[in-house]
Amino acid sequence: MALPTRQNRADELPFERLLKNNNLGIIENPLRRLDEDDIVRDVQKFHQEERLSNVVNDKTMIRGGLLAADEEVFKANGDLSRPEELALESEKESTIWQESKELKIILLTCFVASIVQGWGQGAIVGANQQWPNELGLRTGLTSSTKNTGSTGDIWRFSATNAIVYFSASTLGAFLCDPLTEIVTGRRGALFVAGLFTFGASVGAAYVQSWQALFATRVLLGIGMGAKTSVVPVYESEVSPARLRGQFLVSWQTGTALGIAFSAMIPLIAPHSWRFQISSSFIPSAVLLFLVFVGSESPRWLIKKQRYAEAYRVLLRLRGTELLAARDLYLIRAQLMIETILFMRGESDIVDLGNEVPHLAFRIYQKQISLSAYGRRILQLFTIPRARRSTVAAFVVMSAQQLSGINIFAFLAATLFDFAGISDKKSLWLYFGFGMANFISSAVAYFYIDTKGRRFLLMASLAAMVPLLLATGFSFLTDSNAVKVGLVSTFLILYTFAYSPGAGVVPFLYTSEIFPQVLREVGMAWGSAVTFFGAGILALVVPQLIHAIGQTALLGLFAGLDAIALFLVWLLVPGTEQQVSSITMEEMNYVFGVATRTHVHYQVHEVAPWFFQHYFTGRKTDHLDPLYRYAKSRNDAADRKQDVEMQDC
Repeated sequence: MALPTRQNRADELPFERLLKNNNLGIIENPLRRLDEDDIVRDVQKFHQEERLSNVVNDKTMIRGGLLAADEEVFKANGDLSRPEELALESEKESTIWQESKELKIILLTCFVASIVQGWGQGAIVGANQQWPNELGLRTGLTSSTKNTGSTGDIWRFSATNAIVYFSASTLGAFLCDPLTEIVTGRRGALFVAGLFTFGASVGAAYVQSWQALFATRVLLGIGMGAKTSVVPVYESEVSPARLRGQFLVSWQTGTALGIAFSAMIPLIAPHSWRFQISSSFIPSAVLLFLVFVGSESPRWLIKKQRYAEAYRVLLRLRGTELLAARDLYLIRAQLMIETILFMRGESDIVDLGNEVPHLAFRIYQKQISLSAYGRRILQLFTIPRARRSTVAAFVVMSAQQLSGINIFAFLAATLFDFAGISDKKSLWLYFGFGMANFISSAVAYFYIDTKGRRFLLMASLAAMVPLLLATGFSFLTDSNAVKVGLVSTFLILYTFAYSPGAGVVPFLYTSEIFPQVLREVGMAWGSAVTFFGAGILALVVPQLIHAIGQTALLGLFAGLDAIALFLVWLLVPGTEQQVSSITMEEMNYVFGVATRTHVHYQVHEVAPWFFQHYFTGRKTDHLDPLYRYAKSRNDAADRKQDVEMQDC
């Protein structure tokens, strides 16, 4: 009997139909479609085939599977002990500080890694005032040397600043996937990234030419790109769905703190540019020590079918056997769905109907091996669900660069010095920028999981447009004292607008929206986009400062910021309240909604409602959300009927 083809199977496998053409915006747990007897049989088969008896008994696994399928029904059956009831209640109400010790260790490690990231980025800013002259470059980018610079030397200066970001986008970001595979896991990849940063930082202290400094910046970029691709993914994979946003805020908060620390060094050691530029070795050494203290990502272990190890990690993270068994079974089921969706070998496809996807080890390994690195890159652009994630990631990452923030983050001292502000005041302004960035990033902690990622990003971009214009016009003031006051004020306000949204959201959002089988390569492409944009900025902004001045430069970026706001509104799926607490696996259903459906909803539903509600003064009905969550088996059955009606 011939096995069904992908075309025929599309009429028989609701999972695939939802992931490919989820025009109803249904978000569901696929286990809720199944009868309890089906789940029990599948759990027993899973427990036996994977030899899990050494780490968890079959009764606990069965209870975990039933809990994963429908929590309300499971609780109603009275099959919970008092400690298990308390664990479930705590899961819904606990703060980060009440989470397990294991989770806190991983969060600390990732936070230190983000400090390394920011410190490495900002270490050259203050040094830019001194190293060009010592290494023989005439840039003319200080107030005392204005209009005396060599065009060639300005490009060399710009290239030395920019190469770290080009290196991060072309080399470092794409090392995430092979490092994770070769060095074994997120922790190994993070350790290698830390080694690159440590070595490059120390090497920068001993350079004797701009070419040598250029080379150390290449190595620094490799470490930065790899870290950026690993850390947000690592954090997102270990955090509970309800607190995932708060956990991931730590990436931007730590990066901002690292920038602030790097800004302190020129104030502490103003005459030693070598120490300034190499000072990021300090947090790098701490990172290398911490990286193997915590556990590996359980989702990565499940992807590798190392289920026993994954269960042990989940037990340390969740604290109870039942919750660990629940997460293990649910993550494994969703990963099987993803694997089937991306299947390449037709001869291995089976008629699954509404059964739990269950691939034999041989078939699973074959499919994983067929999804080589190059093929996974291709799948980002050819599989509809993955392509929608790729478009959204590209938009949010580009928005961060179009906001203009990195003009200040990378070239602040140069920008201020060229405007006639003294070296010392320029450094204090940069330090103020770094501290404002750090403090305001923490604001997102309180709203990221309630208001949603998309809301914060759009509010941030909208607020930055007038503040960029105000900062730009402040440079036209004749009085230096007034100029410093106005620039400082609007720069701080601009930073407060940037950090909780455009600062926090892009890396956070990108790390959680790709399917497990493509998460590393998806994050790599997202990081490559933002780093490439940062490299372009670092390369051309010094020339633009010379050519058009600070006011026109910031006005240009105010316009680009407005364009970014429109693109986010039109093309980026939201994570409003009920969607922000879904698991990473359930993101498959969010991005199963076609882009044209999302655009149609924004243009024909959201825009008219917004105009009538806020500008005409007329009372309007509540706007129906695009996404609907199937919370129970009855809801799932109703959604199934809706799916069937899509094809009528």
